[in-house]
Amino acid sequence: MPGMRRLAILLAAFVYLSGATAMAQEPKKANPDEQAVISADEITYDDTLNSVFATGNVEVAYGERILLADSVRYNRNEDSVVASGNIVLLEPSGEVIFAEYVELKDELRSGVIKNIRILLSDDSRFAANGARRIDGRKTIMRKAVYSPCAICAENPDRAPLWQLKASTIIHDQEAQDITYTNAWLELFGIPVFYTPYLTHPDPTVERRSGLLAPRIGSSNVFGGFARMPLFLAFTDSIDMTIEPIVTAREPPILALEYRQRFNSGLIEFSGSGTRADRESGDVDNPTIEQDVTRGHLFADGLFSLNENWRTGFDYGRASDLTYLDRYDFFGDFGETLESRAFVEGFHGRTYSAGNIFGYQDLRITDTEEEPLILPSFDQNYLTEADSLGGRWSLDTNFRSTMRDDGANTRRLSLKGGYSIPFVSDYGLVTTVSTSLQADAYHMDRVLVDGQSENNVVAGRAIPRAAIEMRYPFVRGTEGIRQVIEPVVALIAAPNNGNPVEIPQEDSVVVELDDTNLFSEDQIPGLDRVDTGQRAVYGLKAGLYGEHGGRMAAFFGQSYRLDNDDRDGDTSDLRNGKSDYVGRLQISPDKYMDLLYRFRLAEHNFKLLRGETSVAIGPPSFRLTGDHVYIAAETSNGLYPDREEVNADLSSQLTDYWSIGLNTRRDLTSDGGPLEHGARITYEDECFRFAMKFKRDFTSSVDVEEETIFSVELVFKNLGNVSAEQKQ
Repeated sequence: MPGMRRLAILLAAFVYLSGATAMAQEPKKANPDEQAVISADEITYDDTLNSVFATGNVEVAYGERILLADSVRYNRNEDSVVASGNIVLLEPSGEVIFAEYVELKDELRSGVIKNIRILLSDDSRFAANGARRIDGRKTIMRKAVYSPCAICAENPDRAPLWQLKASTIIHDQEAQDITYTNAWLELFGIPVFYTPYLTHPDPTVERRSGLLAPRIGSSNVFGGFARMPLFLAFTDSIDMTIEPIVTAREPPILALEYRQRFNSGLIEFSGSGTRADRESGDVDNPTIEQDVTRGHLFADGLFSLNENWRTGFDYGRASDLTYLDRYDFFGDFGETLESRAFVEGFHGRTYSAGNIFGYQDLRITDTEEEPLILPSFDQNYLTEADSLGGRWSLDTNFRSTMRDDGANTRRLSLKGGYSIPFVSDYGLVTTVSTSLQADAYHMDRVLVDGQSENNVVAGRAIPRAAIEMRYPFVRGTEGIRQVIEPVVALIAAPNNGNPVEIPQEDSVVVELDDTNLFSEDQIPGLDRVDTGQRAVYGLKAGLYGEHGGRMAAFFGQSYRLDNDDRDGDTSDLRNGKSDYVGRLQISPDKYMDLLYRFRLAEHNFKLLRGETSVAIGPPSFRLTGDHVYIAAETSNGLYPDREEVNADLSSQLTDYWSIGLNTRRDLTSDGGPLEHGARITYEDECFRFAMKFKRDFTSSVDVEEETIFSVELVFKNLGNVSAEQKQ
């Protein structure tokens, strides 16, 4: 605690306090005809002075404003109240005022108060030697203090973690402002920062134009930098954030965010821009372009058209491949930016959608042109169950894919089907399904026998039938339900259903795993279909506790009779026995969750793919992590073995203190650390302190390795101080 105290005191000297905001609520005017309602243990009337004296559990009510005290003198002529002893004044706003002596008038709206304490609606507090109330709208306090921190129950006289002391504090409820004159910020009772004038919104404010808390730091790439955001609230539904980012080594960056809400939806835009040098090409000998315009733009929108239809858009674009990685002020957006405009409808069990897709690949090593999908229409129709329990389905898709260089395709796909389940008297669950898929393609600039051809037409019709049988065995013991379920399926379709002219746009990556082993079509997308005949078999087993704990496992394989047109296939959709796939999930209680998914080679049980995710331990000591291993055989040697682990160890030491460590490593022979991190956090009802360390070992052209150290102080209702260092 002493170390944290010293660090907090040091950083608080840089505090930047400013406003946030909402529309002021107009307080109710005094009603001259409204009379006080008084109740007490003893009430005495003085007709000469036209006064009422009340003692013992006195309650004076003026509309929504209520005064509680030990004794009260009420002058009817002056409409004034003098109260003393254990005073509590309940305000319509939710504030509660405590005092020992008050002189009030105008229906308890105005007057003077001695030894005042105020509890605000968010549990923050004022305390002052004295105060003057004006029309129930403004409270002027002298020798006052403000803090949102809770009072120590064991030692109420101990100073809170932080507080603001001032010669004068004015709480203007109409303007929703709190203003300080000659103010000191104190941490643990020690003055650390002085300002002659300070103002911030009161707790009723949600949003208001003004400067937000800045962030300062240093980087080996940018040198020192400062982010200085300005928030502009134009209306209740429109606002904007303008954030200049000034660096020591490079030209400034301007970031913008715009938000607007409508009755039926919302839009959000964000972006940034700068004029700076850009590196490209080889890492060891890059090409440097000087004074280039660089930036990014993101946009999102969503609108409800009616109770069944909605429309929207998502847009993401960067000026170049490395901008978002180099200027990492804006987050991590992955390797591909997707843009989409859509309209979609929901009608019972029917889903309809129209989409336009565009992509920007940010991978430096990928030189293929991303397609523009303009447009794509989908409809998925499913009927209610008929008298036999079966359901009809119809899936429709139209997609047009365009490129400046490469194949342009138009596809129409229709797939109709019928599925019906049966449950025998002895518990065998059988599902029989049939379907017919018909696809038509029109293509330009497509390769046929090694030559680029235009106006190419191709099509196919694929009938398919499948039967799946499950036979669950269930046994209940004390507190545990045991389930063993063998599953068998037979799936049949004609061979030779994939014309070589059809380019594979949405069926490129095919991976057999536990999630698609029993699928009628194991290939994603529609450009390629799963043909031929196969048998699938597996076993499910599980233990399920009555209080929610469970352990479940699955192991299965398929046997394919024909490999059709899959020469050189590396996806495990070839003839003969497939590799084994399975999963194991162990979740005995809320403190342990383990999931392991695997694929084993059919001939020697070698691990070809393994995925593990784990979360173990209570908040006081919790480990979460992921591990992925992919053998080179899964890509027929196109890629080497890949193995990576990501782990995070955290500990909630106390109600307020927590620490954490994280790491991400490439475990292959040529690998190494990718990222290390550490953090320590303190957070209570009024204050947050966070110190973070991050070492990023990844680099590429225009993007260097980084070491980042940051410290953040957050003062509830005031703002925050952030310091960040990058090396």
